[in-house]
Amino acid sequence: MAGVVFAVNSALLLACLLGSPAPQAIGVWEVTLAGAIAFTVGLLVITRMTGAMTARFREQLVPLLLLPAIGIPLIISAAVGLTAGVSLGAAVRASVPYALFLPVILLGFIVGRRGSLWVITIPLAIAGVLQSLYLLGLFVVTVPDLGDVRSVWVLRTTLLDPRTTLPLLLAAATLPLAWRERSTKRVYRLLGWVPAGLALAAALSTQTRSQVLAVLVGIGSYLVASGVMRLRASGKSWTTVGTRVGTRLAASVVLALLLALAFAPTRAMVLAVVLRSQSSLDTGRFSDEWEPAMDAVLSRGIPGVTAGIGAGESFVTAAGEERTYVHNLLLYGLVYFGGPGLGLILLGYLIVFLGLLRRGARSGDMRFLALAAMVAAMFVFAQFFAVHKLFSYNLMLALAAQALTQPPPAPRGAW
Repeated sequence: MAGVVFAVNSALLLACLLGSPAPQAIGVWEVTLAGAIAFTVGLLVITRMTGAMTARFREQLVPLLLLPAIGIPLIISAAVGLTAGVSLGAAVRASVPYALFLPVILLGFIVGRRGSLWVITIPLAIAGVLQSLYLLGLFVVTVPDLGDVRSVWVLRTTLLDPRTTLPLLLAAATLPLAWRERSTKRVYRLLGWVPAGLALAAALSTQTRSQVLAVLVGIGSYLVASGVMRLRASGKSWTTVGTRVGTRLAASVVLALLLALAFAPTRAMVLAVVLRSQSSLDTGRFSDEWEPAMDAVLSRGIPGVTAGIGAGESFVTAAGEERTYVHNLLLYGLVYFGGPGLGLILLGYLIVFLGLLRRGARSGDMRFLALAAMVAAMFVFAQFFAVHKLFSYNLMLALAAQALTQPPPAPRGAW
């Protein structure tokens, strides 16, 4: 059954990588996505009917809390939107990316044995590497002079394809770092950094500063979590642990910066990010989008703050553009789900993040920590870019939650 789950996870990620990032026209990859979800639901129904999942449900109640944490705000938001006169199609389009992959979480219940985390981590890492290579390919083909800072800045790849801002590369930045722990050979441990380097270079090629920041947060989060776990397992004091982890993290940052500045193309990408930040620090989102979004919910008084303005409802930016999304997950949750709905969404993220850290600490399996680092990176990315409304983002969150439904991990020290 693990092979079936691996195939489903891979098909979903491939469809998200090659299809439209958000609900638009229906094409071959959208049909593939719908087919994979339909197969997932059918598989879950059949397995549940045979009773194979009953015992596992009783053992693993915590991951199931993610379903109401996300589902309840979506249902209330859709009801508010429809009551306010939003069309059914608009409400569905606004809700589908967040709700579509909830059944994927339950796939972990049917794997049925330990050591099956690879059905999640390998497809994610492959999809992340593929996206990184695609972005770097676009960059090389588009920019005539890879060492010229202004060319890199002006010809950033985000202007070519909306898929350049998919969060999949965050999986490449974090998950392969955990695989380094399986080898004692220095050369193989060094190779584990290659996907992370590709992901960082790919993010720099887009000049999307939030994406670059997210990659750095993902790598840093894993280094901190894994370092703390290893040092605490050896009986070191918290003072020693903090000092050593901080020193190693600072050394990693300095080394990465020196390597980036040592080569003309990577140096140009780093300097282009600095140049872009100096010219447009907030991209105008504070005054143009975030303030009007807050006004839209506050103008409705207590009902707006309690239940939001409703799925599919639009607000008008300062520039006069109607929008149904916000480039900030927290603000989007407040505007469209209300205060209680936002609280439930944050609870869902907390369940996944802390659950993965707890599993990693108990089992010694660094892959759980890498998945937690990926979730942290996604959360940071979503505070500055509207990736939270993309299929790929919500699939990644569902796959991270799927890891919590896996059979209890083996004792510390086993892989």
